[in-house]
Amino acid sequence: MIYEKVKNDIVDMKRPPKTFVLERQLAEEFSTSRTPVREAIKRLMQEGWLTGEDRCRSQVSELTELRCREVFAVRNMIENYALIDTFTKGNCRALAGKLDTEIKKMENLKNDPIAFVHADLNFHTVIVEHVGNGILSRIWQSISDEITRISIFSMDKERQPDIIIAEHNCIMQALWNENPQELISLDRHMKLIMDGLSRTLQKG
Repeated sequence: MIYEKVKNDIVDMKRPPKTFVLERQLAEEFSTSRTPVREAIKRLMQEGWLTGEDRCRSQVSELTELRCREVFAVRNMIENYALIDTFTKGNCRALAGKLDTEIKKMENLKNDPIAFVHADLNFHTVIVEHVGNGILSRIWQSISDEITRISIFSMDKERQPDIIIAEHNCIMQALWNENPQELISLDRHMKLIMDGLSRTLQKG
């Protein structure tokens, strides 16, 4: 429970990069002894969410542009493969129908930035899981929390919900039209996220 709560706080940027995570404070926050806190911190450090030589005084890991670009390179490969596979198998419209439902969820969450980003990820998760490749889905799940954290971090005034939804609609429309040539919208979508990340890092 401690592990999940701290990790979710990091993903949702409630504990921003470089924030100290202190063993003593967490024990007080969760009204528990230091032993389960120590185990949670150890696991978070092993997974790269926290850094530091001393588990009593660790920090939330930084978001470097290199790391983010590496994550999004993997994301791009997975999603592009999933979409190409969908076009090849000829079940584009089945996926488009699922994505239409996800876009409606995003529409309802435009005023809640964190929930909106999670709904955004669900949209892309539907694309990956539509392929039915278990190994691909596991790889996707292994980076999905990082994708969410990066996406929240990169949100700024130029990445408004209506713009993001319009990008998703373009992806969905390419599937409805069964026209892979329209999928340039996915590459554009990825580029705009990374542009937002670069702006945020420059401000920091």
